[in-house]
Amino acid sequence: MRRLNVILLALMMFTSLSAFAERVTQDNGPVQAIQTAIVKLNQLTTMVYSPKMLNFFVEKEIAPLFDFNHIASEVLLVTNNRLGEEETKFFVNRLKNNMMSTLLARLSQVNSTSFQFISARPMMDSSIAVQLKVNGYISFGGIYLDLLFHQNEDKQWQVFDIVLNNDSLINYYQKMVLIKVRRYGIYGMLGRL
Repeated sequence: MRRLNVILLALMMFTSLSAFAERVTQDNGPVQAIQTAIVKLNQLTTMVYSPKMLNFFVEKEIAPLFDFNHIASEVLLVTNNRLGEEETKFFVNRLKNNMMSTLLARLSQVNSTSFQFISARPMMDSSIAVQLKVNGYISFGGIYLDLLFHQNEDKQWQVFDIVLNNDSLINYYQKMVLIKVRRYGIYGMLGRL
């Protein structure tokens, strides 16, 4: 009887330790994603690239940090329309190209920009908000950038929204899409995004 208790106790400890180890490895996911995002954004802003290399770097290193499918679905919520699979892919690609070209245009306006980590805090919907200070811009009070991370369907941590001084990227695109849908219709909006 005593051996059985010892064996059961050892088995319970082993299973609890393996469950704890699994939780710890899962908890490293957002930390690694956040660190990778900050390092790659700093690489983008501090290194000197030719335009071809810059586009290549953005396409291969920066774009995978974002969950464009989630961003597009959130933006399309305001239209109350359903798009087909092809139209959705087209919208996601247009949104991705628009966001990345805007990011490149903004970052190229300043000679030396870097991102300084300020804080990370959990949100109610199991996402994480990471606040960064943008160094290099001279403005009253500084510029703060919040990157909102969540787990996508593949259980990878990606950025699903960017908040710049309390102005959300998703809200901006929702307003822009709503104006264009009212003016041109849903398919006209796809061509004018």
